[in-house]
Amino acid sequence: MLVRRIIKPGAKGTHKLTKAYGEQLVCVRYRYDYQKHLRHKTIELIIDTQPWLPPPAHPTEYDRPRTVEIAPAIDVGVRIGYQEKDLQRQIKTIGGHWSTKDKVWYAKEALVQHIGLGDRIVKNR
Repeated sequence: MLVRRIIKPGAKGTHKLTKAYGEQLVCVRYRYDYQKHLRHKTIELIIDTQPWLPPPAHPTEYDRPRTVEIAPAIDVGVRIGYQEKDLQRQIKTIGGHWSTKDKVWYAKEALVQHIGLGDRIVKNR
């Protein structure tokens, strides 16, 4: 299954769930099963909160960062020809959209890489 959208509480499409679960709601995910042609809406909830202290670092890990920052998903331009209907269909399935102004398709970079179109990414937007 492919996760295409992750929505934070309070965003469009989460109001009923935010009302039902309140502060416990972490996110709402839409998962797509392409073999069975199903879309699943899942939620992530906090069910327990307790104080926690991280274990002491191993001596070789003192100079390593302890947290990892995850870069936000960014849209990148993807060059697909007019006659390449199969590739256009692929980019649409990952949520891509056509820009008439720039004459390129835009989609999330990680998903573009995942479907094998990373070599078609346009460098300058």
